[in-house]
Amino acid sequence: MFFSWRNLLFLVLVVSTTQAFTAHPAAADNSVGAAAAARTTSRNGAPSDSAGRDDEPTTLLLNQDSPVRSVNYFISRICNYSCQFCFHTQKNSNKLTLEQAKRGLRLLHECGTEKINFAGGEPFIHPKMLGKLCRYSHQDLNMAVSIISNGSLITSEWMKEYGEFVDVLGVSVDSFIPKVNAVIGRGGDASNDHITRMLRVRELCEQHSIHFKLNTVVGNYNWWEDMNRQITMLDPMRWKVFQVLVLRDENSGGPGELRDARPLVVSDEHYWEFVKRHEAQHGEILIPEPNNVMQNSYLLLDEELRFLDCSGGGKVPSESILQVGVKRALQQSGFDLQMFENRGGVYNWTRERQSKSATSNTAV
Repeated sequence: MFFSWRNLLFLVLVVSTTQAFTAHPAAADNSVGAAAAARTTSRNGAPSDSAGRDDEPTTLLLNQDSPVRSVNYFISRICNYSCQFCFHTQKNSNKLTLEQAKRGLRLLHECGTEKINFAGGEPFIHPKMLGKLCRYSHQDLNMAVSIISNGSLITSEWMKEYGEFVDVLGVSVDSFIPKVNAVIGRGGDASNDHITRMLRVRELCEQHSIHFKLNTVVGNYNWWEDMNRQITMLDPMRWKVFQVLVLRDENSGGPGELRDARPLVVSDEHYWEFVKRHEAQHGEILIPEPNNVMQNSYLLLDEELRFLDCSGGGKVPSESILQVGVKRALQQSGFDLQMFENRGGVYNWTRERQSKSATSNTAV
């Protein structure tokens, strides 16, 4: 459906979102955040029973005793965007060698990891390393492979060489309104091309039979936006909806921090209003993850292969799995396995491959 409607979708994005931005009070003074905050109409924004996603399949079919079934690896902190709410900021430019990273992936595999998600920073800043890690994870370790990207650096050449080793490619899309993206920091100034880039990635995923996923961070600048029509046309296999999260030493506006996400913080009421606005049409793919669900339900490995413990409101690194092994480092991760299962982190999503007919349940 996506390609038969591609030109229409682009027109809808340009026309409808421009109208939406102009009609919204934010257009009056060019202050999206202030205008969004001023919208105080009382609405029912209480969390629904979808908060835990208990309707998602959560049967653990493989390695039931392993809490490391799904791991996120931030290859580096380097990024070409400047999203104000980012909570993994460019505090350094460190990056492991390819062989060190492979060794870490092998250690995870030996402890039962079935799926690896590469993120950043922007992982496509390191295209060769990313591609080789995708190939190694798939061919040598038989892992499911996913990537989360802002979509700006993904090329057709990379997809031709490495696309066969990727199961899911997720793109961050917080708004379909260019001026809102510019205020947030997604893709540059008010004439940014973030939406166009996302459409190109959607097309590349279709060409290479890669599952397409969307991630949206709901904040004070975009909670009022209606994305139903665009989501229907893009037809992602999964749509994760997060809430702006402030973490100490990353984006809380403290001394030496590169980001201040506090002006983007959205109330629980407005967050759940955004979710409910889209659940009726997209409940089967929409996965709401407010802060109390997201904060401790992900296993995050930083650029040194250290688990990041976010449970105390910051990000405290463990010892590196390269030095002490996965099990010892995992004890320092603050990971909530039950919350991971409750949010629907386990489901069947490995794409069919030419070389392997079997699919397995995995996690995100």
